[in-house]
This record gives sequence, C-alpha cells and structure tokens, in this order.
Amino acid sequence: MLTWTRRLIAIAAALAAIPAVAGCTVPLAGMTGISVTADGQPLGVIQMCHDHIDGVGLYPDDDPQTAATTGRWHRDAALTGFSTWPLATDGADDGWTVEQPLDTLDPKQTYRLYGWTDDSSWSTAPVTVTSADLEELAPGQVRYEIDDKPSTSSVEDFRTTACEHF
Repeated sequence: MLTWTRRLIAIAAALAAIPAVAGCTVPLAGMTGISVTADGQPLGVIQMCHDHIDGVGLYPDDDPQTAATTGRWHRDAALTGFSTWPLATDGADDGWTVEQPLDTLDPKQTYRLYGWTDDSSWSTAPVTVTSADLEELAPGQVRYEIDDKPSTSSVEDFRTTACEHF
C-alpha cells in the first residue's frame, strides 16, 4: 500500500510540473519590424503593446539560442511605446545604446530581430530578414511578421495596427 501511495504522489508531482516546463517561451508584448534609412541602412522598429522591453538582438535565424549575435542594442530606459533606431551606427540614438555593433550581413543568411527583457519576462514578435529583403524596402516602409508570414506596410500603419495582433 505504501508503494502505491508513493506512486500516486510521484504522478501528482509530475503532473503539477507540466505547466511550468510546457510554456518555455517568453510571452509577447509587442511587434518588431525593420525598415531602412534614406541611404539604405537598416533601421530597427518596435511597437510595444503592453509592458516593456529592455533591448533588441539580431541573430542568424539558424538557431537564435546558440548562434553568435550579429548585433545587440540595449535601451537606456525600458521601452513601453514606439521606437526606431539605426542598426548600423556605433552611437546611441533615441535612448538606445549599442552593446554589440552590427556585423556585416551575409547575403546568404536569414536573420531574426526581436526585443527582450533583462529578466526574460517579455519579448516582441520577431521579424526575419535577409539582405535582399532590406534592398527591397523603401524608406518609410516596415517589414514585420504576423504568424510567421512577412508583411510590409508604412511606418504609420505599423504603429496603428501592430497591437491588433496581441
């Protein structure tokens, strides 16, 4: 009888732990986009819908958890609204500090740009991009993804509609 009781306790403990390990992703609180400046340089675009992010990273899309960082920016104060900043500069802009300057993009590589928090409490929906995608963008256009499907709109449309998906 004691063995049966121990089995029930072990099963109950295992079942209770499932919710804790099943949702290993960080919840989304906003949308990431990418645009270009007038001279064709990449421009990060973020629209937060609730809560905040502390920074943004650009990684090869192969495996963002283990891949080398291609660029990383940290926010001086948590971002709770809308922001754009040039990815290809070494200086701070609009409250962003460059933690790792943008590496040269490999034309054969797809990259993933997304926002994160220092404590992994929130993130932004990522956008994937290639060098060819950036070349197709005009200043004032934003590339973003909804359900892993790429979309392009004006910056203003992005600002006003991004949060409809959360």
